Amino acid sequence: MKKPRIGVFVCHCGLNIAESVDVERVASESKVIPGVVYAKSYIYLCSEPGQDMVEETIKEEHLDGIVVANCSPSLHEKTFRNLAKRAGLNPFKVEVANIREQVSWPHLNNKEEATRKAMVVVRETVRKLAGDLELEPFQIPVTHKALIVGGGVAGIQAALDIADAGHDVYLVERTPSIGGRMLQLSETFPTLDCPQCIMTPKMTEAAQHSNIHIMACSEIEEVSGYIGNFEVKVKHRSPFIDWVKCNGCADCAEVCPVNMKSEWDEGLALRKAAYRPFEQAVPNKFTIDKQGEPPCRAACPVHLNAHGYVAAISVGKYEQALSLIRNEARFPFAGVAGRICTHPCQEACKRQEVDSNSVTIRHIKRWLADWELKEKGEASMEIEIESPSGQKVAIVGAGPGGLQAAVDLRKSGHEVTIYDAQDKPGGMLLTGIPAFRLPKNILAKECELVFKLGVKFVPNTRIGEDISLKKLIDSHDAVFLAVGAYKEGKMGIPGEDLDGVGGAIDFLASINKGETPEIGKRVAVVGGGNSAIDTARSALRLGADVTVLYRRTEKEMPAIAEEVKAAKEEGIRFMLLTNPTKFIGSGGKLKAVEVIGMKLGELDSSGRRRPIPIEGSEEILEFDNVFLAIGEKPDLSFISSEEGIELTPWGTIAVDDETLVTSNPKVFSGGDCVTGPATFIDAAGAGRKAARSINLMLEGKDFTLDRANELSRKSDLVGDKDLAYPSPLKPMPELEVADRISNFNEVELGYSEEEIIDQAKRCIHCGGCSECRLCEAACEPDAIAHDLKDWIEEISVGAIVVATGFELMPLSAMPEYGGGRFPNVINALQFERILCASGPTAGEVRRPSDGKVPKKVAFVHCAGSRDPEHGVAYCSRVCCMYLIKQAMLYKHAVEDGEAYLFYIDIRSNGKRYEEFYARTMEEDHATFIRGKVSRLYEHDGVVTVFAEDTLSSQPVKMDADLVVVAPAMLPSKGATELASKLRLATDEYGWISEAHPKLRAIETLTAGIFVAGVTQFPKDITDAVSQASGAAGKVLVMFSKETLEREPLIAEVDADICTGCGVCEEICPYDAPKVDPVKKIAKINEALCEGCGACAAACPSQAVKHRNYTRTQLFAMIDEATKDY
Repeated sequence: MKKPRIGVFVCHCGLNIAESVDVERVASESKVIPGVVYAKSYIYLCSEPGQDMVEETIKEEHLDGIVVANCSPSLHEKTFRNLAKRAGLNPFKVEVANIREQVSWPHLNNKEEATRKAMVVVRETVRKLAGDLELEPFQIPVTHKALIVGGGVAGIQAALDIADAGHDVYLVERTPSIGGRMLQLSETFPTLDCPQCIMTPKMTEAAQHSNIHIMACSEIEEVSGYIGNFEVKVKHRSPFIDWVKCNGCADCAEVCPVNMKSEWDEGLALRKAAYRPFEQAVPNKFTIDKQGEPPCRAACPVHLNAHGYVAAISVGKYEQALSLIRNEARFPFAGVAGRICTHPCQEACKRQEVDSNSVTIRHIKRWLADWELKEKGEASMEIEIESPSGQKVAIVGAGPGGLQAAVDLRKSGHEVTIYDAQDKPGGMLLTGIPAFRLPKNILAKECELVFKLGVKFVPNTRIGEDISLKKLIDSHDAVFLAVGAYKEGKMGIPGEDLDGVGGAIDFLASINKGETPEIGKRVAVVGGGNSAIDTARSALRLGADVTVLYRRTEKEMPAIAEEVKAAKEEGIRFMLLTNPTKFIGSGGKLKAVEVIGMKLGELDSSGRRRPIPIEGSEEILEFDNVFLAIGEKPDLSFISSEEGIELTPWGTIAVDDETLVTSNPKVFSGGDCVTGPATFIDAAGAGRKAARSINLMLEGKDFTLDRANELSRKSDLVGDKDLAYPSPLKPMPELEVADRISNFNEVELGYSEEEIIDQAKRCIHCGGCSECRLCEAACEPDAIAHDLKDWIEEISVGAIVVATGFELMPLSAMPEYGGGRFPNVINALQFERILCASGPTAGEVRRPSDGKVPKKVAFVHCAGSRDPEHGVAYCSRVCCMYLIKQAMLYKHAVEDGEAYLFYIDIRSNGKRYEEFYARTMEEDHATFIRGKVSRLYEHDGVVTVFAEDTLSSQPVKMDADLVVVAPAMLPSKGATELASKLRLATDEYGWISEAHPKLRAIETLTAGIFVAGVTQFPKDITDAVSQASGAAGKVLVMFSKETLEREPLIAEVDADICTGCGVCEEICPYDAPKVDPVKKIAKINEALCEGCGACAAACPSQAVKHRNYTRTQLFAMIDEATKDY
């Protein structure tokens, strides 16, 4: 085996090394290291003479490896590798021993120790070099396309520079327009140029450049690949407008009824849910802001778009509002639901968080239905029926569940037939709800809408008697059972069979059939649900004195609260925490009821506290009639064993909760016959859910997928409470008590048109866009696309520039400055918008609270910056100058105004910045107070500022009309997540880390990815633009070549011992190793590998090896370092 010929070259580095290391001794002693044939010291090896000396020595001494003992390997390694290459030596047979940072500097006062340590470092490096292989770099192709992430001034500048060189550029921007923060400014310092005048031409140039592809409203979803060959998935967030068709006319915004705070004007002005960020936006397209499903819509079992029809009615668009219910939602029961729905939408309404009262959604729906009947004389529903499917569905029960299912199934083109035991449709709506709550003509008109769609109705037909259920199943492709619960519940106490003791459902049914039941003067109703209250109020109208007996408190009553209130107003007596124990009769007729007092115990399965009898509290109450409203059960006697339909132990039909299919795969069931007595809207929701299952089944699809939370669900969205319309809830007008208790006329009279609009305006628009669809009618080019989904576009690029900008620390994070609660304490960007001619006040300085011109303004520097308590120890750099600029502009706008600037230090570190500072102080007479503001208080529109003047050591207390705070600059939203996708490192604050703070300030640690602008750290516009052009230059250097050279000092896998455990995959920050799923062997993507060695260190089987950093080499170095010299 050939003996190595190694040369050692020791650098003095002036006195950086030689002052504490005996360089000559190190060189001399290096000559005796095994394998070393030449050793020499030199004052500056990195100098040209020094390099020439090393190069000549390599040639003359026929060296096959060299160790350079000097400083900063990351900086000098490339220099000496190139030198070796020129001398004919493989460049990867060069090792740099760091004897400055690791030896000389730590031991400045101990030359002997430093020298000894330097020798150790040289010896271990020689040992490593002896094991180095002669490697060759490899080439990878380059895709000559670039991706710029962030469409601010830095991103635009980089895009233009690269595009002007003839390369395609994809410019991805999260918001609907490029332009970034710079456009929000009023003027730029120190020249006081108009940002719009500067940026608009650049934006237009970018938009019109043939090589630039703007991707607004988009984000990076996934990045794979490596330098020169990145594969990027870009997620385009739907603007819900077809941007190909949109001409930027603004007609959609003009008709949009939803107001939201403008992000462009920093919340100081409003925009519509259909909006363009600003007039000069690029692209000049509109976007619809949809934030998700609002709570009202989520809570509704049939998911009516309450937000939509409330928004439409708030601007007087009644036709469209009703269409959202009847046509879009395919819900015929606007008038019915507007009267008797238990309104879960209102229970979920977040308006309650403003003034304790929800939007009166139910009454708004009722008003729309009544308006249609008044204006047109009939109810209408226009649904486009799909082509006939040739499939037949039978529905048993013409209640709300059956009728709603019929509508949805008929929409799909199926032949639908409803069978019902009664002579009219409506189910419990027809027989169980009195006319004073639900006029029968309203119910009849809305039921008729179902049959106008082509649904067949077979009345007076009892399943099991007139036709068997099996025959229905055999003659149809699917069956839906929605038979309701009419079987009266029993208490099981003595005397229940006495004449005078009856069921509430039978009593209500007889009244609804037009009969007048004979009852006594004294009537009791047992129960606390809607049937109980309806029965009590009906008995009252027949002349009885009525008492409701309920075993819990009013809080636990399941009845609609408004109905309980109405019953009390009508004189009905409520005996709460009271329950019958026996019915007492004479001659077979009821005479009295024994009742017992109750107390509430622990919660039961219903979520209510369990009633417990109180012994010894019994008493006798005289009544002529008692009606039991204690729950009903379905009559399922028509179901036999031959249909294969299982029942539950509670006598209801057993179904799959998510699909409502029974044990017979052709039969579905929902409503009261499944859940027991529930509400009208719950039954309708079950009908809709069952219809979806049946539709999917008949289409041959799996109807079990993604069916969770299909009925009522929860939404945590909350609208902007600051924008809440100040009108209070207006009670529904009603008949006077004296005018209603002797008849069955409808009690609720409805709102006037003015009142209903006023009530609709109370909505706080929790979901952003309400999907009222007014924009669709207004859009001439037919660009509105409410159903447009997000989509993914895959692009291939060779380089990426990250220019994602910044956010400001929110005022809410600074309680000492009011925490965002004081309207006259604003951040500096908000003040920029006030100063700007295109801003919310057209450039007039007016404070947000009352629009008055502030005569005294305090400017607070370093709010959150240089403040470890707020997690920001760094200086945000630009705040000093932009507050000084704002003070100057304020003084120009309000000549008699006073400007006070509270600062820690003034950092005017730019061209002409110091002169600008002096001018503001000397010519504009702004007052500078050196001291940090400790706290702000607000009272009667005046903000009191507490600070200390550190120059005079005096406390400062000052009242200001307006306070402008300069918050800390923070990384933009999603920057950390983006860094993770790009495999980039970030510092402790979330700023993207550069490869080297001085020499590679534009590059990142991931080759081929560069940074520009504030994504790296706070900087002003000048620096951001300069860095952007620098990043573009780096990209163009890459694109000047067809291939890129990559170092071979990377990992490799020994396939013979790899177990495919995947540890290397998990630990690699560059995603280089991949385990073959078939062979179970890892493979390294050489182009991705950055040679960090993490995989080699972690591999449990030692299958991963790092070229020229093998375990043999590393252990040899450790052995050398631990020898006793």
